[in-house]
Amino acid sequence: MDRKKKGLFVGLCTKDILYYTDDLPTHNHKSKTEDFAAYIGGPAANAAITYAALGGDATLATCLGDSTESRAMIEELKGYGVNVLNYSEYDTLPNTACIVVSSDGKRTILSGQHKFEVNREYDLDVYDFALFDCNQQEISLDILEYLSRVEGKTIVLDAGSWKPNIENFLGRADIVIASEDFKDEAGHTVFDMKCNASHKAITRGEKPILYLGTEIEQRVCSILPEKKEIPVEPVVAVDTLGAGDIFHGAFCYGYFEQGYSCEEALRFAGKVASESVKYRGPREWMRHFPVDGKV
Repeated sequence: MDRKKKGLFVGLCTKDILYYTDDLPTHNHKSKTEDFAAYIGGPAANAAITYAALGGDATLATCLGDSTESRAMIEELKGYGVNVLNYSEYDTLPNTACIVVSSDGKRTILSGQHKFEVNREYDLDVYDFALFDCNQQEISLDILEYLSRVEGKTIVLDAGSWKPNIENFLGRADIVIASEDFKDEAGHTVFDMKCNASHKAITRGEKPILYLGTEIEQRVCSILPEKKEIPVEPVVAVDTLGAGDIFHGAFCYGYFEQGYSCEEALRFAGKVASESVKYRGPREWMRHFPVDGKV
């Protein structure tokens, strides 16, 4: 029996405090709500949790520091089945986010992020692929550089927004999944950028996913790569928090663990992300989504 594909998810892990209310505070104004919750968040962390929840072998590489809060977060991640490589053991609070979710599922986020002092090294050769969210670059760039020199390591890029040093990630990624907001200063999308990736896709919320045919398809068909539209199941969104991160984790599970084609894995990821927005918070979908190995 084949072993599970080991996935490394590199980047941000935060403590998210969610407030469900339509009353956004203004200057010198206090908003109150009895409807609030706390979760582990961050693009890489949510993707890792999703990969593990679907049945994959997930490890999160991040900086959490060494505090009461960070130790509790590590234990919670382990409870989700996620291994943790904590690259910072300094007595520092973890990154945090304050999130206000309105009744129509839209969210406003205030994110507190700081740079960590890094003091640990880990064996990275055991992982089959790595997904980068391009955050926490004090570790991400080093891990990216290392894995790009190791044969057989597939690099997936979560291109949510334009960030410093993004060209380094684009130049080494095999698969790039970008949001529709990901554009360079000239307004180019990932389809028009110079990029190493043989697979490129753009997610657009409830609109169809755009997928660019590979160079292999171009050579076989003797045509320019074809942009395909992959439909997304229409649902009533209750809470969109973490949906993009869940999409990336589900894509990795479909592509690496289930052996789907890139197009099939994108379709599967769309199903999981659509399921996730039906419920409050980024975890409730796990209680409802069947893992049946089907697209």
